[in-house]
Amino acid sequence: MAERMLAARLYGPGDLRLEEIPVPDPGSGEVIVRVERALTCGTDVKIFRRGRHPALGSLPSLFGHEAAGEIVAVGEGVADFRPGMRVVAANSAPCGACRFCYRGEFSLCPNLTFFFGAFAQYARIPAPIVRVNLYPIPDHLSAAAAALVEPLACAMRGIEAAEIEPGSTVLVIGGGALGLMLAHLAKSRGAWV
Repeated sequence: MAERMLAARLYGPGDLRLEEIPVPDPGSGEVIVRVERALTCGTDVKIFRRGRHPALGSLPSLFGHEAAGEIVAVGEGVADFRPGMRVVAANSAPCGACRFCYRGEFSLCPNLTFFFGAFAQYARIPAPIVRVNLYPIPDHLSAAAAALVEPLACAMRGIEAAEIEPGSTVLVIGGGALGLMLAHLAKSRGAWV
């Protein structure tokens, strides 16, 4: 594995710089992934424009949160993953112990662990995400398709929350990636889209 890598780092509103920095080492429970494909979503655009996100911490900060790639190193205590495995990570992991987690409202967890660093050659995946939101990529699936797992999960959650059933009429406003996913999922449930 290389000692240095290129990474996008956010310095403030509209100030994203490509810099050479050290390749991270995995901490306990963490993995290092060589990024094969990273995506830009609406959240990335908002963070870029605003220059901040509560979970980013201090600036400059690594940037991007939707990526797929190959594990190149694992930290102490990682049992289910090994170097050479292709994986995709969700952008966050809930604590599993708060009142929101007990109710299954994981996105409201006040103790979410976030992942930033997809716009780099190597990304360190935090231990909580490795434990609950890191997934192997099947051999037949490309990294480009696998990187869509996180936005697809958001679309699926929206379809479930809307209780779409056969015969429902659905209007999707917006033809971006999420809009197209929502339309496809609604149609697959028998809705008129």
